[in-house]
Amino acid sequence: MKVLVSVRDAHEAALVARAGVDFIDLKEPSRGALGGLPVDTIAALRRQIRQDAPTTPVTATIGDWPAEALDEITERVLRVADTGVDQVKVGVERGPGALALLDRLATLKATGTPVVPVLIADDGIDPARLRLAAAGGFAAVMLDTADKRGGSLLDRVPAADLQHFIATIRATGALAGLAGALRLEEIPTLRRLGADFAGFRSAVCGGGGRDRLSWRCWSF
Repeated sequence: MKVLVSVRDAHEAALVARAGVDFIDLKEPSRGALGGLPVDTIAALRRQIRQDAPTTPVTATIGDWPAEALDEITERVLRVADTGVDQVKVGVERGPGALALLDRLATLKATGTPVVPVLIADDGIDPARLRLAAAGGFAAVMLDTADKRGGSLLDRVPAADLQHFIATIRATGALAGLAGALRLEEIPTLRRLGADFAGFRSAVCGGGGRDRLSWRCWSF
């Protein structure tokens, strides 16, 4: 299982590059589950990481948007993709606009934009979103949570449902990723579930918060 760590600035990017994590994710956690950094900041961090860790894939979020904001989401995805990051992550909440958003993301992917849907799973995994995400031809699909105070993803979604998600996504040839207030002590469970990669932020911050990364916490 590979490890993704989210960073918000140059100092954090340098820390994770030195730590040798498998994926470096660019986001602003104070702005929500998939809070977005300014596009210029994303571009600068991507250039820095390419110097510090040339082969490490870099992902970036676009910010938290309602699924109905299709045009705004599309514009933001294209702008973030233009920075040269390897994948652009887009949150997909449960709701009436979710399927239309997944259709739009699949169209972007088909036309060459590297986009990864992140299914928000605070209330479990919606079968309709999972089916459409699996059919979209994406390189990866993730689960995450919006409310980081509600416990780990593993606390909120039954193991059998997580295994079904992973099996469904992997059957398409895509990578299946898990995130959502994950704890370091859950790594053995994440590996047993068969996740291709797991995303961390609060678990690698001093004091268990989300504000400041600390290398002392890292035990991958």
